[in-house]
Amino acid sequence: MTKHTKIAKSHDDVLEELADALDIPPSKFEEAKSRYDSIGAWLDRPESSLARYSPAISPQGSFLLGTVTRPLTLAEEYDVDLVCLLQGSKTAFTQKSLKEAVGNEVHLYAAARGMAKPVVEGRRCWTLTYADGAQFHMDILPAIPDAQSYRQMLTEQGHPILATSPDLAGQAIAITDRTLPQYARPTADWPLSNPQGYAAWFRSRMLIQLTERKIEFAKREHITASVDQIPDHKVKTPLQRTIQLLKRHRDCMFADDADYKPISIIITTLSAHAYNEEPSVSAALQGILRGMDRFIENRDGQSWVANPVNPAENFADKWADEPKKEENFRRWLEQARRDFGTYLRSSPFNSIPSPLRENLGSDLVNRTLQAVLPAAAVLATPAVARPAEADQTRRAEAAIEQIQRDGPQSKPWTRS
Repeated sequence: MTKHTKIAKSHDDVLEELADALDIPPSKFEEAKSRYDSIGAWLDRPESSLARYSPAISPQGSFLLGTVTRPLTLAEEYDVDLVCLLQGSKTAFTQKSLKEAVGNEVHLYAAARGMAKPVVEGRRCWTLTYADGAQFHMDILPAIPDAQSYRQMLTEQGHPILATSPDLAGQAIAITDRTLPQYARPTADWPLSNPQGYAAWFRSRMLIQLTERKIEFAKREHITASVDQIPDHKVKTPLQRTIQLLKRHRDCMFADDADYKPISIIITTLSAHAYNEEPSVSAALQGILRGMDRFIENRDGQSWVANPVNPAENFADKWADEPKKEENFRRWLEQARRDFGTYLRSSPFNSIPSPLRENLGSDLVNRTLQAVLPAAAVLATPAVARPAEADQTRRAEAAIEQIQRDGPQSKPWTRS
């Protein structure tokens, strides 16, 4: 995104700028994209042993969702999650042979590019680590298309409507897992995943604001292209900004306890459920923090954060065996409510309370405030919707009314 530094005049302006400072720099994003495009071109070159399967590389996770957050320190790296999709079948591959076929080409790529750090095999992925200056590594997940098995699974689970959605179920994939007993055997029983379906659900939770932001971007940049032609990564919605702020708050709070910090997929999923197309970051933060834990289900005494495109998958499955993880999530949520709530209720907007400053990082806060505040900042009242947002607010309210009429859209499997 093009950076337009502005003078902050409200709590919301400060929160927007803090989130923007947390985002991956455009140059770093383009560098990462260039690297994974290069890998894709290598895998699909005429001499590639995979060329006949039309291999394609695409992002998943936070890079796909637009919720990447800068590492806390220069010693840490961006984790770029990728899918390597081959147009193959379970009759052509075992999990093991697919993994090894992709791994062979990844090793050749690393050698051809003179990469100093070795390719590492993980449970499901191959990891490419670039030189220290790049500050990122790429996890490449071998996969083949398998929407048919995914739809069958959803139907058997009692979610036939979800199973018939082309956006939510039509791009599911079969993946590899070397810990499974059938890993090296020909079988139809492969693990399934659906990163594109999850991304489609996530996008649907912010579609109004995504469209509004693209319209604003096109006007600001004097672009005549249609909204659909503007890439999603060129703009950020209040939902994405809120998730970035919450992830940073989590990272700082658990800097010394990383193994037991709340995981990003839970924060992202609960935030998207609780978001109701609020047009500002301050309103989104308040709504999400107030309501996100309402979407933690209790299934036979077990806490359950359902994958919205596979309700039988529990993103909080480790909470049962490691109760500290659930305790830490609930402790973090209460702290985030206090920290952000105290700031949003305070005046002036340019004074960030110490607990929030600490849990976002003092350096980040200081740099941001210095960039967006004049030497003698004008004091302001707590965050409220500004006049310029009135039309957006009306459209958001209309969307919420539509959601209430049609049912809980955040849980697509419950629709009749």
